[in-house]
Amino acid sequence: MSEPVLVVGEGIAGQAVALALLDRGVPVLLVARSPAEHAESTHRHEGLEAALGADDSPARHLDDLVALAGEPARPFLEAMTEAAPELVSALAQLDVPFERTRKGELALSRLPGASRPRAVHAGCQTARHVSRRLSQRLLRHEVDGLLERELGWSVVELLLDDEGHARGAVALCFASGESRAFAATGVCLASGGHAGSFMADTLAPAGLGAVTGLALRHGARVVAPERVSFHPFCYRAGGFLRRLPRRLESLGAELDAGLLDLSKLDRAPLRLAAGPALDAYARATGADPYAEPVAVESAPDRSLGGLWVDLDHATSVPGLYAVGGVTAAYFGEATSPGTPLTAALHAARPAAGAIERYRLERGEPKSLGSRLAAAEKRSDEAARAWLSRDDQGACVEEIAREVRQTLAAGSGDLDALEERLKKAHLGDASLRANSALHLALELAPALLLARRILASPGDA
Repeated sequence: MSEPVLVVGEGIAGQAVALALLDRGVPVLLVARSPAEHAESTHRHEGLEAALGADDSPARHLDDLVALAGEPARPFLEAMTEAAPELVSALAQLDVPFERTRKGELALSRLPGASRPRAVHAGCQTARHVSRRLSQRLLRHEVDGLLERELGWSVVELLLDDEGHARGAVALCFASGESRAFAATGVCLASGGHAGSFMADTLAPAGLGAVTGLALRHGARVVAPERVSFHPFCYRAGGFLRRLPRRLESLGAELDAGLLDLSKLDRAPLRLAAGPALDAYARATGADPYAEPVAVESAPDRSLGGLWVDLDHATSVPGLYAVGGVTAAYFGEATSPGTPLTAALHAARPAAGAIERYRLERGEPKSLGSRLAAAEKRSDEAARAWLSRDDQGACVEEIAREVRQTLAAGSGDLDALEERLKKAHLGDASLRANSALHLALELAPALLLARRILASPGDA
Protein backbone atom coordinates (compact mmCIF):
# COMPACT_ATOMS: atom_id res chain seq x y z
CA MET A 1 0.00 0.00 0.00
CA SER A 2 1.26 3.50 -0.85
CA GLU A 3 1.80 6.08 1.87
CA PRO A 4 -1.52 7.03 3.44
CA VAL A 5 -3.03 10.42 4.03
CA LEU A 6 -2.45 11.46 7.62
CA VAL A 7 -5.58 12.84 9.30
CA VAL A 8 -4.89 14.52 12.64
CA GLY A 9 -7.91 14.44 14.95
CA GLU A 10 -10.89 12.10 15.35
CA GLY A 11 -13.61 14.61 16.03
CA ILE A 12 -16.46 14.85 13.55
CA ALA A 13 -14.42 16.80 10.98
CA GLY A 14 -11.63 14.22 11.14
CA GLN A 15 -14.02 11.29 10.93
CA ALA A 16 -15.86 12.82 7.99
CA VAL A 17 -12.78 13.63 5.91
CA ALA A 18 -11.24 10.24 6.67
CA LEU A 19 -14.43 8.52 5.53
CA ALA A 20 -14.61 10.63 2.36
CA LEU A 21 -11.03 9.66 1.51
CA LEU A 22 -11.60 5.99 2.25
CA ASP A 23 -14.73 5.92 0.11
CA ARG A 24 -12.47 7.10 -2.75
CA GLY A 25 -10.06 4.24 -2.10
CA VAL A 26 -7.40 6.47 -0.53
CA PRO A 27 -5.58 4.86 2.43
CA VAL A 28 -5.81 6.83 5.67
CA LEU A 29 -3.79 6.94 8.87
CA LEU A 30 -5.86 8.61 11.57
CA VAL A 31 -3.87 9.90 14.57
CA ALA A 32 -5.71 11.42 17.53
CA ARG A 33 -5.36 12.21 21.20
CA SER A 34 -8.52 10.33 22.11
CA PRO A 35 -11.31 8.25 20.57
CA ALA A 36 -14.15 9.99 18.78
CA GLU A 37 -16.51 9.65 21.74
CA HIS A 38 -14.21 11.89 23.79
CA ALA A 39 -13.63 14.51 21.10
CA GLU A 40 -14.82 18.01 21.94
CA SER A 41 -16.98 18.29 18.82
CA THR A 42 -18.84 15.11 19.72
CA HIS A 43 -20.18 16.72 22.90
CA ARG A 44 -21.64 19.80 21.22
CA HIS A 45 -25.38 20.27 21.72
CA GLU A 46 -26.39 22.08 18.55
CA GLY A 47 -27.65 20.40 15.40
CA LEU A 48 -27.23 20.99 11.69
CA GLU A 49 -28.89 23.67 9.60
CA ALA A 50 -30.29 23.16 6.12
CA ALA A 51 -32.93 24.92 4.03
CA LEU A 52 -35.61 22.24 4.21
CA GLY A 53 -38.76 24.26 4.88
CA ALA A 54 -41.30 25.15 2.20
CA ASP A 55 -40.61 28.87 2.71
CA ASP A 56 -36.83 28.48 2.87
CA SER A 57 -34.04 28.13 0.32
CA PRO A 58 -30.25 27.75 0.21
CA ALA A 59 -30.07 31.36 -0.99
CA ARG A 60 -31.97 32.60 2.07
CA HIS A 61 -29.83 30.40 4.30
CA LEU A 62 -26.73 31.89 2.68
CA ASP A 63 -27.97 35.45 3.20
CA ASP A 64 -28.50 34.79 6.91
CA LEU A 65 -25.02 33.35 7.35
CA VAL A 66 -23.23 36.03 5.34
CA ALA A 67 -25.02 38.66 7.44
CA LEU A 68 -23.28 37.11 10.45
CA ALA A 69 -19.92 36.09 9.02
CA GLY A 70 -19.28 38.81 6.45
CA GLU A 71 -18.59 38.70 2.71
CA PRO A 72 -15.17 36.95 2.83
CA ALA A 73 -16.86 33.74 3.98
CA ARG A 74 -19.48 33.80 1.19
CA PRO A 75 -17.83 31.27 -1.21
CA PHE A 76 -17.50 28.65 1.54
CA LEU A 77 -20.96 29.29 2.93
CA GLU A 78 -22.54 29.19 -0.53
CA ALA A 79 -21.10 25.74 -1.18
CA MET A 80 -22.17 24.57 2.27
CA THR A 81 -25.75 25.87 2.11
CA GLU A 82 -26.24 24.27 -1.31
CA ALA A 83 -24.99 20.92 0.00
CA ALA A 84 -26.70 21.03 3.41
CA PRO A 85 -30.09 19.48 2.45
CA GLU A 86 -28.33 16.49 0.88
CA LEU A 87 -26.13 16.16 3.97
CA VAL A 88 -29.17 15.94 6.24
CA SER A 89 -30.83 13.43 3.93
CA ALA A 90 -27.71 11.25 3.93
CA LEU A 91 -27.54 11.31 7.72
CA ALA A 92 -31.22 10.41 7.99
CA GLN A 93 -30.55 7.41 5.75
CA LEU A 94 -27.81 6.40 8.19
CA ASP A 95 -30.52 6.34 10.89
CA VAL A 96 -29.42 9.41 12.81
CA PRO A 97 -32.53 9.78 15.03
CA PHE A 98 -33.57 13.30 14.08
CA GLU A 99 -36.68 14.65 15.77
CA ARG A 100 -39.79 14.43 13.62
CA THR A 101 -43.27 15.87 13.48
CA ARG A 102 -46.41 13.79 13.93
CA LYS A 103 -46.52 13.49 10.14
CA GLY A 104 -43.06 11.94 10.14
CA GLU A 105 -41.34 14.96 8.64
CA LEU A 106 -38.12 16.37 10.02
CA ALA A 107 -38.84 18.81 12.84
CA LEU A 108 -37.19 22.16 12.20
CA SER A 109 -36.27 24.68 14.88
CA ARG A 110 -35.04 28.23 14.59
CA LEU A 111 -31.64 29.00 16.08
CA PRO A 112 -30.26 32.50 16.79
CA GLY A 113 -29.27 34.26 13.58
CA ALA A 114 -31.71 32.36 11.37
CA SER A 115 -34.66 33.97 9.60
CA ARG A 116 -36.41 30.61 9.20
CA PRO A 117 -36.62 27.35 11.18
CA ARG A 118 -33.96 25.17 9.57
CA ALA A 119 -32.10 23.36 12.36
CA VAL A 120 -32.48 19.60 12.72
CA HIS A 121 -31.66 17.94 16.02
CA ALA A 122 -31.43 14.55 17.65
CA GLY A 123 -32.21 15.99 21.06
CA CYS A 124 -29.11 17.71 22.42
CA GLN A 125 -26.89 14.86 21.23
CA THR A 126 -26.97 15.35 17.47
CA ALA A 127 -23.19 15.43 17.19
CA ARG A 128 -22.84 12.27 19.25
CA HIS A 129 -25.31 10.38 17.07
CA VAL A 130 -23.60 11.61 13.90
CA SER A 131 -20.20 10.59 15.25
CA ARG A 132 -21.43 7.10 16.09
CA ARG A 133 -22.73 6.58 12.55
CA LEU A 134 -19.43 7.79 11.09
CA SER A 135 -17.51 5.49 13.46
CA GLN A 136 -19.53 2.50 12.30
CA ARG A 137 -18.66 3.21 8.68
CA LEU A 138 -14.99 3.81 9.51
CA LEU A 139 -14.81 0.46 11.26
CA ARG A 140 -15.62 -1.32 8.01
CA HIS A 141 -12.63 0.30 6.34
CA GLU A 142 -10.45 -0.58 9.31
CA VAL A 143 -11.44 -4.23 8.90
CA ASP A 144 -10.63 -4.01 5.18
CA GLY A 145 -7.14 -2.68 5.98
CA LEU A 146 -7.53 0.68 4.24
CA LEU A 147 -7.73 2.59 7.53
CA GLU A 148 -5.15 2.53 10.30
CA ARG A 149 -6.00 4.23 13.57
CA GLU A 150 -3.50 5.39 16.20
CA LEU A 151 -5.30 6.75 19.26
CA GLY A 152 -3.71 8.21 22.36
CA TRP A 153 -1.08 10.22 20.49
CA SER A 154 -0.51 13.98 20.45
CA VAL A 155 1.21 15.48 17.41
CA VAL A 156 4.34 17.42 18.40
CA GLU A 157 5.93 18.11 15.00
CA LEU A 158 4.87 18.32 11.35
CA LEU A 159 7.26 16.85 8.78
CA LEU A 160 8.04 18.50 5.44
CA ASP A 161 10.25 17.23 2.60
CA ASP A 162 12.97 19.11 0.70
CA GLU A 163 10.35 20.68 -1.58
CA GLY A 164 8.36 22.04 1.35
CA HIS A 165 5.48 19.57 1.05
CA ALA A 166 3.78 18.17 4.14
CA ARG A 167 4.85 14.54 4.51
CA GLY A 168 3.70 13.42 7.94
CA ALA A 169 4.12 14.14 11.62
CA VAL A 170 5.82 13.09 14.84
CA ALA A 171 3.55 12.16 17.73
CA LEU A 172 4.03 11.28 21.38
CA CYS A 173 2.11 8.38 22.95
CA PHE A 174 0.18 9.15 26.13
CA ALA A 175 0.45 5.58 27.43
CA SER A 176 4.14 4.80 26.84
CA GLY A 177 5.84 8.13 26.22
CA GLU A 178 7.12 6.69 22.92
CA SER A 179 7.75 9.02 19.99
CA ARG A 180 6.83 7.87 16.51
CA ALA A 181 7.19 9.48 13.11
CA PHE A 182 4.33 8.83 10.68
CA ALA A 183 5.08 9.23 6.97
CA ALA A 184 2.28 10.33 4.66
CA THR A 185 1.54 11.78 1.26
CA GLY A 186 -0.83 14.56 2.23
CA VAL A 187 -1.75 15.70 5.72
CA CYS A 188 -5.18 16.93 6.81
CA LEU A 189 -5.51 18.75 10.12
CA ALA A 190 -8.81 18.27 11.93
CA SER A 191 -7.46 19.15 15.35
CA GLY A 192 -10.08 21.68 16.43
CA GLY A 193 -9.93 25.34 17.30
CA HIS A 194 -8.12 27.35 19.94
CA ALA A 195 -10.94 28.95 21.94
CA GLY A 196 -9.44 27.38 25.06
CA SER A 197 -6.61 29.90 24.72
CA PHE A 198 -9.02 32.60 25.87
CA MET A 199 -10.44 30.76 28.89
CA ALA A 200 -8.63 32.65 31.63
CA ASP A 201 -10.18 31.08 34.71
CA THR A 202 -11.16 27.54 33.81
CA LEU A 203 -9.37 24.22 34.05
CA ALA A 204 -10.10 23.34 30.42
CA PRO A 205 -7.12 21.17 29.36
CA ALA A 206 -7.27 21.54 25.58
CA GLY A 207 -7.89 24.13 22.93
CA LEU A 208 -4.57 26.01 23.06
CA GLY A 209 -4.09 25.67 19.31
CA ALA A 210 -0.80 23.76 19.46
CA VAL A 211 -1.33 22.05 16.08
CA THR A 212 -2.13 25.41 14.49
CA GLY A 213 1.14 26.64 16.00
CA LEU A 214 2.99 23.70 14.44
CA ALA A 215 1.60 24.70 11.04
CA LEU A 216 2.67 28.30 11.68
CA ARG A 217 6.25 27.09 12.18
CA HIS A 218 6.24 26.01 8.55
CA GLY A 219 4.77 29.24 7.23
CA ALA A 220 1.07 28.39 7.17
CA ARG A 221 -1.08 31.47 6.88
CA VAL A 222 -3.65 32.26 9.56
CA VAL A 223 -6.66 34.56 9.39
CA ALA A 224 -8.09 36.52 12.33
CA PRO A 225 -6.85 34.18 15.08
CA GLU A 226 -7.99 36.71 17.67
CA ARG A 227 -11.67 36.24 16.82
CA VAL A 228 -13.67 34.08 19.18
CA SER A 229 -17.39 33.50 19.72
CA PHE A 230 -19.02 33.36 23.14
CA HIS A 231 -21.61 30.93 24.45
CA PRO A 232 -24.21 32.68 26.66
CA PHE A 233 -25.38 29.60 28.61
CA CYS A 234 -22.27 28.39 30.46
CA TYR A 235 -22.29 27.27 34.08
CA ARG A 236 -19.53 26.36 36.50
CA ALA A 237 -19.09 22.89 37.97
CA GLY A 238 -15.96 21.27 39.35
CA GLY A 239 -13.69 24.03 38.10
CA PHE A 240 -14.90 23.68 34.53
CA LEU A 241 -17.24 25.78 32.44
CA ARG A 242 -19.93 23.61 30.88
CA ARG A 243 -22.57 24.50 28.32
CA LEU A 244 -26.31 24.25 28.08
CA PRO A 245 -27.85 24.12 24.60
CA ARG A 246 -28.41 27.38 22.72
CA ARG A 247 -31.65 25.81 21.57
CA LEU A 248 -33.17 26.61 24.98
CA GLU A 249 -33.48 30.16 23.70
CA SER A 250 -35.81 29.12 20.88
CA LEU A 251 -37.88 27.10 23.35
CA GLY A 252 -38.66 30.23 25.35
CA ALA A 253 -36.04 30.18 28.11
CA GLU A 254 -35.71 33.59 29.76
CA LEU A 255 -32.31 35.06 30.61
CA ASP A 256 -32.25 37.89 33.12
CA ALA A 257 -29.26 39.18 35.09
CA GLY A 258 -27.27 35.99 34.56
CA LEU A 259 -30.13 33.66 35.51
CA LEU A 260 -31.65 31.30 32.96
CA ASP A 261 -35.24 30.51 33.90
CA LEU A 262 -36.86 27.35 32.52
CA SER A 263 -39.53 27.02 35.21
CA LYS A 264 -42.38 28.38 33.05
CA LEU A 265 -41.73 25.97 30.19
CA ASP A 266 -43.39 22.62 29.53
CA ARG A 267 -41.03 19.89 30.70
CA ALA A 268 -41.82 17.45 27.89
CA PRO A 269 -40.29 19.48 25.03
CA LEU A 270 -37.46 20.54 27.34
CA ARG A 271 -36.58 16.93 28.06
CA LEU A 272 -36.75 16.05 24.39
CA ALA A 273 -34.52 18.95 23.36
CA ALA A 274 -32.10 19.16 26.26
CA GLY A 275 -32.76 16.35 28.74
CA PRO A 276 -29.22 14.88 28.96
CA ALA A 277 -27.64 18.34 29.26
CA LEU A 278 -30.06 19.40 31.98
CA ASP A 279 -29.61 16.09 33.80
CA ALA A 280 -25.83 16.60 33.69
CA TYR A 281 -26.33 20.05 35.21
CA ALA A 282 -28.44 18.56 38.00
CA ARG A 283 -25.81 15.91 38.77
CA ALA A 284 -22.98 18.43 38.75
CA THR A 285 -24.66 21.09 40.88
CA GLY A 286 -27.34 19.30 42.89
CA ALA A 287 -29.92 21.84 41.67
CA ASP A 288 -33.12 21.26 39.69
CA PRO A 289 -32.87 23.26 36.43
CA TYR A 290 -36.56 22.72 35.71
CA ALA A 291 -37.61 24.46 38.92
CA GLU A 292 -34.75 26.78 39.91
CA PRO A 293 -33.06 29.51 37.82
CA VAL A 294 -29.68 28.44 36.47
CA ALA A 295 -26.75 30.80 37.06
CA VAL A 296 -25.05 31.17 33.67
CA GLU A 297 -22.37 33.32 32.14
CA SER A 298 -20.98 34.05 28.70
CA ALA A 299 -17.66 32.34 27.96
CA PRO A 300 -15.35 31.75 24.97
CA ASP A 301 -16.80 28.94 22.91
CA ARG A 302 -15.29 28.77 19.43
CA SER A 303 -12.35 30.30 17.65
CA LEU A 304 -13.71 32.03 14.55
CA GLY A 305 -10.29 32.52 12.98
CA GLY A 306 -7.64 29.95 12.24
CA LEU A 307 -5.72 28.47 9.36
CA TRP A 308 -6.38 30.01 5.97
CA VAL A 309 -7.66 27.50 3.41
CA ASP A 310 -8.88 27.76 -0.17
CA LEU A 311 -12.12 26.21 -1.39
CA ASP A 312 -10.36 22.84 -1.59
CA HIS A 313 -9.37 23.22 2.07
CA ALA A 314 -5.69 23.43 1.13
CA THR A 315 -3.56 25.59 3.42
CA SER A 316 -0.69 27.74 2.16
CA VAL A 317 1.71 24.82 2.83
CA PRO A 318 1.73 22.35 -0.10
CA GLY A 319 0.19 19.03 0.82
CA LEU A 320 -1.27 20.37 4.07
CA TYR A 321 -5.07 20.58 4.31
CA ALA A 322 -7.40 21.57 7.14
CA VAL A 323 -11.06 21.03 8.03
CA GLY A 324 -13.31 21.86 10.97
CA GLY A 325 -12.63 24.31 13.76
CA VAL A 326 -8.91 24.63 13.00
CA THR A 327 -9.77 26.70 9.90
CA ALA A 328 -11.15 30.21 9.46
CA ALA A 329 -13.19 29.37 6.36
CA TYR A 330 -16.83 29.39 7.45
CA PHE A 331 -17.08 31.55 10.53
CA GLY A 332 -15.89 35.06 9.70
CA GLU A 333 -16.95 37.66 12.24
CA ALA A 334 -19.77 35.57 13.74
CA THR A 335 -21.53 32.30 13.11
CA SER A 336 -24.83 30.53 13.62
CA PRO A 337 -24.86 27.76 16.27
CA GLY A 338 -25.74 25.23 13.56
CA THR A 339 -22.93 26.12 11.18
CA PRO A 340 -19.94 24.33 12.80
CA LEU A 341 -21.39 20.82 12.61
CA THR A 342 -22.76 21.42 9.12
CA ALA A 343 -19.44 22.85 7.93
CA ALA A 344 -17.41 20.01 9.47
CA LEU A 345 -19.44 17.46 7.52
CA HIS A 346 -19.60 19.46 4.31
CA ALA A 347 -15.84 20.17 4.16
CA ALA A 348 -15.02 16.48 3.93
CA ARG A 349 -16.07 16.15 0.30
CA PRO A 350 -14.10 19.03 -1.28
CA ALA A 351 -11.09 18.31 0.93
CA ALA A 352 -11.02 14.61 0.08
CA GLY A 353 -11.36 15.31 -3.64
CA ALA A 354 -8.52 17.82 -3.54
CA ILE A 355 -6.25 15.51 -1.54
CA GLU A 356 -6.88 12.65 -3.97
CA ARG A 357 -5.97 14.92 -6.91
CA TYR A 358 -2.87 16.15 -5.10
CA ARG A 359 -1.67 12.58 -4.56
CA LEU A 360 -2.22 11.69 -8.21
CA GLU A 361 -0.30 14.77 -9.36
CA ARG A 362 2.58 14.16 -6.94
CA GLY A 363 2.98 10.50 -7.78
CA GLU A 364 5.05 8.25 -5.56
CA PRO A 365 7.10 10.57 -3.34
CA LYS A 366 10.71 10.04 -2.35
CA SER A 367 11.20 8.21 0.91
CA LEU A 368 11.88 10.38 3.92
CA GLY A 369 14.44 7.78 4.94
CA SER A 370 16.60 8.78 7.88
CA ARG A 371 14.48 11.89 8.49
CA LEU A 372 11.89 9.78 10.26
CA ALA A 373 14.38 8.31 12.70
CA ALA A 374 15.95 11.74 13.26
CA ALA A 375 12.54 13.26 13.98
CA GLU A 376 11.72 10.51 16.48
CA LYS A 377 15.09 11.06 18.16
CA ARG A 378 14.44 14.81 18.49
CA SER A 379 11.08 14.16 20.10
CA ASP A 380 12.47 11.55 22.49
CA GLU A 381 15.30 13.86 23.52
CA ALA A 382 12.86 16.71 24.14
CA ALA A 383 10.67 14.45 26.27
CA ARG A 384 13.63 13.14 28.28
CA ALA A 385 14.86 16.69 28.86
CA TRP A 386 11.51 17.63 30.37
CA LEU A 387 11.38 14.51 32.51
CA SER A 388 14.83 15.21 33.94
CA ARG A 389 14.09 18.79 35.02
CA ASP A 390 13.99 19.66 38.69
CA ASP A 391 11.08 21.55 40.27
CA GLN A 392 12.83 24.88 40.76
CA GLY A 393 10.91 26.84 38.11
CA ALA A 394 7.22 27.27 37.39
CA CYS A 395 4.93 24.34 36.65
CA VAL A 396 3.87 24.03 32.99
CA GLU A 397 0.19 24.10 34.00
CA GLU A 398 0.81 27.46 35.66
CA ILE A 399 2.37 28.80 32.45
CA ALA A 400 -0.54 27.47 30.38
CA ARG A 401 -2.94 29.26 32.73
CA GLU A 402 -0.97 32.50 32.31
CA VAL A 403 -1.05 32.15 28.52
CA ARG A 404 -4.85 31.93 28.73
CA GLN A 405 -5.02 34.92 31.05
CA THR A 406 -2.80 36.94 28.71
CA LEU A 407 -4.95 36.22 25.67
CA ALA A 408 -8.18 36.80 27.57
CA ALA A 409 -6.84 40.21 28.62
CA GLY A 410 -5.59 40.98 25.10
CA SER A 411 -2.10 41.93 26.26
CA GLY A 412 0.82 40.57 28.24
CA ASP A 413 4.49 39.67 28.21
CA LEU A 414 4.82 36.53 26.11
CA ASP A 415 8.61 36.94 26.02
CA ALA A 416 8.68 36.50 29.79
CA LEU A 417 6.44 33.44 29.56
CA GLU A 418 8.74 31.87 26.96
CA GLU A 419 11.73 32.43 29.22
CA ARG A 420 9.87 30.88 32.15
CA LEU A 421 8.93 27.91 29.97
CA LYS A 422 12.64 27.21 29.39
CA LYS A 423 13.04 26.69 33.15
CA ALA A 424 9.65 25.16 33.90
CA HIS A 425 8.96 21.66 35.23
CA LEU A 426 6.18 19.10 34.83
CA GLY A 427 4.93 19.14 38.39
CA ASP A 428 4.65 15.36 38.77
CA ALA A 429 7.05 13.43 36.57
CA SER A 430 6.57 10.13 38.39
CA LEU A 431 4.73 8.73 35.36
CA ARG A 432 6.18 8.92 31.85
CA ALA A 433 2.68 9.01 30.41
CA ASN A 434 2.06 12.30 32.14
CA SER A 435 -0.38 14.73 30.57
CA ALA A 436 1.88 17.53 31.80
CA LEU A 437 4.61 16.27 29.46
CA HIS A 438 2.28 16.59 26.48
CA LEU A 439 1.23 20.03 27.65
CA ALA A 440 4.89 21.04 27.98
CA LEU A 441 5.67 19.97 24.40
CA GLU A 442 2.56 21.74 23.11
CA LEU A 443 3.22 25.04 24.87
CA ALA A 444 5.97 26.23 22.52
CA PRO A 445 3.79 26.08 19.36
CA ALA A 446 0.84 27.39 21.37
CA LEU A 447 2.93 30.41 22.35
CA LEU A 448 3.78 30.96 18.68
CA LEU A 449 0.06 31.15 17.90
CA ALA A 450 -0.45 33.40 20.93
CA ARG A 451 2.08 35.86 19.48
CA ARG A 452 0.11 36.02 16.25
CA ILE A 453 -3.11 36.56 18.17
CA LEU A 454 -1.71 39.53 20.08
CA ALA A 455 0.44 41.02 17.34
CA SER A 456 -1.56 40.80 14.14
CA PRO A 457 -5.31 41.35 14.34
CA GLY A 458 -7.04 40.24 11.18
CA ASP A 459 -5.13 38.51 8.40
CA ALA A 460 -1.76 37.20 9.64
